Amino acid sequence: MSEGFDTDFLGGDNSVPLPNLTGETAMQALNEGQQFPFMHFSIVMNKSRRFLIYGANNVDRNLMKEVTRGNSDWHFDLRIGQENQVGNELYRNNNWDRGHMVRRRDVCWGSMEEAVKGNYDSFCWANIVLQNAQINQGIWNEIEEWMLNNEDNVQNKLSIFTGPIFTGNDQEYCGTGQKPGCGIKIPAGFWKAMFYADSSNTLHSAAFIVKQDEFWTDNVGSTLENLESYQVPLRTVSDLTGIEFEDRLYQTNPLFYRSSSMTIRAGIAAPEFNKLRTASDLILKRKSI
Repeated sequence: MSEGFDTDFLGGDNSVPLPNLTGETAMQALNEGQQFPFMHFSIVMNKSRRFLIYGANNVDRNLMKEVTRGNSDWHFDLRIGQENQVGNELYRNNNWDRGHMVRRRDVCWGSMEEAVKGNYDSFCWANIVLQNAQINQGIWNEIEEWMLNNEDNVQNKLSIFTGPIFTGNDQEYCGTGQKPGCGIKIPAGFWKAMFYADSSNTLHSAAFIVKQDEFWTDNVGSTLENLESYQVPLRTVSDLTGIEFEDRLYQTNPLFYRSSSMTIRAGIAAPEFNKLRTASDLILKRKSI
């Protein structure tokens, strides 16, 4: 069984390389951004925050298997080191969900052996982040299904990147019975970027963010409603995270930065934010400027 994110998963000329890390994100990366392979996904860790920087996974709906969730499967990954992962001590006796970044169901495909391994690997603490229950159990958890069911996604396949959004105002949370100064902070929000190929073998993408912390009050955070999911330009994800995709991938995204005379004079970037309530709210065709 081969493990890790497959950059050529979508076939043809539609390679989706793993992104580069820049600035503070690169400086905080564990082992200079080492990619840890799991069944159908890879993870890059933040050694300072002890959460992942991003997870990258492939999903093939044609080969999905039903696998029992198995809540007893929580575990540390020894390659990453327990000291670089946040375990169950942060989630006991509180309202925070153990939020999968790479979605469990998304990696339960292939042979039954591969699906079972993907299910188990998804419960690694390296893949888990403090997540508001309304995000983990709401629309945010449905976006992959919407994208897989998109009629233009003729392969029924996706290459997905996802992770937390860290800001300078993130609030410390040490969990029940732990003293302040633990160094663990609640991420301001989360992001996803998904790639697929249409019937003409053209690569497309869609990107999303959600805010979960009212303390995220910079020029982006202040414009977002808490716990609401938004579709955004792929460039917005990079601006928020320091994660840079290959240049051509930004052109696969249907949303733009739209400037007005006022924002131009003020030197303010004006990305589109498209609020999502149902699958019909998705914008998957590039609109005219």
